[in-house]
Amino acid sequence: MNPIVAIVGRPNVGKSTLFNRILGIRKAMTLDISGVTRDRHYGHTTWEGRDFICIDTGGLILDEVTSLEKKVNEQVEIAIKEAQVLLFVMEGQSGLLPEEREIAKKLRRSGKKVFYVINKIDGLLHEEKLADFYDLGESLESVSSEHGYKVNDLLDKVVAEFPPEQKEVQKDKKINVALIGRPNVGKSSLLNHLLGESRVIVHDQPGTTRDVIDTPVQVGGQDYLLLDTAGIRRGALSASKVERYSVLNALKALERSDICLVLLDSTEGIHKQDAHIVGYAAEAKKPVILVWNKMDLVDNKRRKELVEDINYRLSFLAYAPVLFVSALTGKGCRDIWPDMRRLYEASGRRISTSQVNAIFQDLISSHNPPVYKGKPLKFFYATQASSFPPTFIVFVSEPTGVHFSFQRYLTNGFRKKLDFEGVPIKIYFRKKR
Repeated sequence: MNPIVAIVGRPNVGKSTLFNRILGIRKAMTLDISGVTRDRHYGHTTWEGRDFICIDTGGLILDEVTSLEKKVNEQVEIAIKEAQVLLFVMEGQSGLLPEEREIAKKLRRSGKKVFYVINKIDGLLHEEKLADFYDLGESLESVSSEHGYKVNDLLDKVVAEFPPEQKEVQKDKKINVALIGRPNVGKSSLLNHLLGESRVIVHDQPGTTRDVIDTPVQVGGQDYLLLDTAGIRRGALSASKVERYSVLNALKALERSDICLVLLDSTEGIHKQDAHIVGYAAEAKKPVILVWNKMDLVDNKRRKELVEDINYRLSFLAYAPVLFVSALTGKGCRDIWPDMRRLYEASGRRISTSQVNAIFQDLISSHNPPVYKGKPLKFFYATQASSFPPTFIVFVSEPTGVHFSFQRYLTNGFRKKLDFEGVPIKIYFRKKR
């Protein structure tokens, strides 16, 4: 599982601005689930080649005044527990407040690595505002989330605290498959049909599944581990603490999965929450199979409409396979196994550098190169760096000049010509020295 970095602090100190800065772009796809935690966002990002998850939490209030603030604090506690690194954000303009001293004590007791981040320091002239914060007795990291001042230096130190990255090995193990979706779309029913028996409770009341249920099964000589998760919902701020933990467990199951089955209700179409759930799987770079359930209740015309709905509302996953099943009758459920095996094998495929470069040069010659500062970019060569997911490094004269549309062109070209159909691909651009 990727390391987790949690941003904590009292309300209105710039935590969300720092979160957006770390993700790189304000419109970065994040998962916002008010039922799990108030004002908490999850985002995947990469710094210096290390992938990690960043969590933006609600403002921590130690003196609980209302039940709402208590629920917010509970969710901050969850983030602190799950994270490997904590960014304690304070505001330089306000100076050190008494409640922040108490928060600092609380974070020290967690035993986690804590960075004391003083925000809204826009340059050397504002460094004098750090004087109050030295009373914490800790080294300080002055930044400006709004303008990016010294955020890169902070990220260098954060990444250095991550545990050593495990070397890539060819996976000779069970294929972990996470079943995710909104409540009551038929995840447990589908699991029972895949297993050929009733292993999990099936009920028409949403939220029957609380914990992640791990179920091993062997099909065609291949071992699988099916992870049945709780339904991920929105707007459930009043949900019980158990429910909120269930949703966090579902997200963790997604992290440790190799393949993700996203169940959609064909009678209802794509909800906004479906897009959030699928978006989180896409951000995690997991191979996704979109499974329309309840096919026994729709006709062929409706199926075409549902495929068009995916192309329109989930265009970022246009490459993902789409299946129609009935978890009630079992029709179409067995067709899922071949797609899971194919996606897993494709995700682990390694391509020789010579073959990658042959395709790469063909793609470059077939498309006008991007222009940066009045000059066309020069692309030199490409190589595959890793698998699970397939990751490529492209050497170019100026990486910052590669437009998103051209990156998408290369991604789609690699996927089609190197037989990575249905698999997410990462591409990093490096400057040729």
